[in-house]
Amino acid sequence: CVYFLSSSGINAEYGDSVVFCGHIPVISSNMSNEIVEPDALDNWNPDQVYQKALTWVGEELQEQLLEGFFQGTDPDYVVVQHFLEFLRSRGIAPLIDPRLKDFIAAISTKSDSRYSYNNLKHQIPKAEFKTLVLANPTILSAIKGEFVVEDFPDLAKSIDEIFEDCRSETSGEVTTYIPSLAHYPATKWGAAICTTDGQVHCCGDAEDLVTLQSVTKPIFYGLCLDENGEKAVHETVGKEPSGHGFNKITLARDNKAHNPLINTGAISLASQYLPDETMASRYKSAISKYQALVEGSGEMLHFNNTVYLSELHSGHRNYAIGYYLQSKGCLNEKVNLKETLELYFQMCSIETSVRNASVLAAALANGGRNVFTGNQVISERSMQNMLSIMFSCGMYDYSGEWAFEVGIPAKSGVSGLIIVVIPDVMGIALWSPPLDSYGNSVRSVKFAREMVNRYSKGRNQNVLHPFSNRRSADGRYHNDQRGFVFHPFPGRRPLDISIPGPGVRQHHTQARSTQQGLQPSA
Repeated sequence: CVYFLSSSGINAEYGDSVVFCGHIPVISSNMSNEIVEPDALDNWNPDQVYQKALTWVGEELQEQLLEGFFQGTDPDYVVVQHFLEFLRSRGIAPLIDPRLKDFIAAISTKSDSRYSYNNLKHQIPKAEFKTLVLANPTILSAIKGEFVVEDFPDLAKSIDEIFEDCRSETSGEVTTYIPSLAHYPATKWGAAICTTDGQVHCCGDAEDLVTLQSVTKPIFYGLCLDENGEKAVHETVGKEPSGHGFNKITLARDNKAHNPLINTGAISLASQYLPDETMASRYKSAISKYQALVEGSGEMLHFNNTVYLSELHSGHRNYAIGYYLQSKGCLNEKVNLKETLELYFQMCSIETSVRNASVLAAALANGGRNVFTGNQVISERSMQNMLSIMFSCGMYDYSGEWAFEVGIPAKSGVSGLIIVVIPDVMGIALWSPPLDSYGNSVRSVKFAREMVNRYSKGRNQNVLHPFSNRRSADGRYHNDQRGFVFHPFPGRRPLDISIPGPGVRQHHTQARSTQQGLQPSA
């Protein structure tokens, strides 16, 4: 508990403790037993005082936490492999994560950047270990339990259980209308999660490559919003669920595509993106933004030319949609229809692993920021629009039932891939080729429903909203007594990632946007 005593008479609340303001001009931290006299408080405000107090408390706590790693046969050394195993259990990949680059370089026996576990020191001295750890915010957060998911091993165990429960689901059919996708084995099943702190856990065939297909649409929509602005984008593309199949040749009453997440809307957007640029420049610009969302994941995005050519030569219905849109004035006249469809097919043919797709989803959960670099790739305003559209329109004409039963922004594709976005917490990628009659992966839908059922607190509870920037006095977001509660829109069941399992700490770092927070529950 931290006490701030001054003659200002101002009362303020910070975190779980109250800052008491009286008439005695001193600051006291019980943990550090340190006193600051009045003359040291010139020009200090309560926020500065609180941060100073946290520094005192934090330094002593860090010492206590680090001591736990000196329990081996030689208490003056830390066994490197044991410590790296601890990081991996917290979802951090030491040799891949760019935030640990300096730490790994310091404990490596080689001077080049091609690190492997065989090239690391067996143990390092206590003093050196403390110096390296205290200089690395990511490692420090892992040790102090300050990641958004505090008990990551428990969450990983729960994800594994749900994953195995869904493996027995064998209904659905692999898509055949895109010939090159028909070869996917129906038994393939992969899942991955990535939190907004870059904690990753994978199951099954998560390393397999899969094309994004319609999962590309919300991301491309975000790029168009950033490039052209909301007003221009929505002159030809609406914001409503269509109630029709994703490739239906139809428009809304106002002669707009219903929304950007079905074929009519996505093809219209393809004509809007950088219309004055060459085809090469347009694709390069888009793919560089996609890559920026997953930079630091240890993987590159790929382009599947086989799938692209397959779509190019068999996408007759998309050509029909293109001509229909052109006749209704829904395409940019600067770009010819052939180039519009080629860019649309190219975006659908971007390929990545299921693991990397979860990193992509996590960037969306992180307000358009890369979870490893902190770089803002898609603007906050565009992300708000994107997640709203994903919530209401992301699962084709199953979207209404998805919103009612699952209630989390998501997007599916006919390759069997689904990404699920829990704002400010995590991204989830699920892949299983067999699809239901709507075009959604059967196993993946079941997984999402099971996860929500496991962590739901029930209806008519207070909920947290991802698009609120209201925070408590210390600028952080706080759990209720039962743990973190999330639900993107009021009126449905909130998702509680600590009941009956892992706790989630809702927190706010300098790298995370103040506009992408969650409203504290009442």
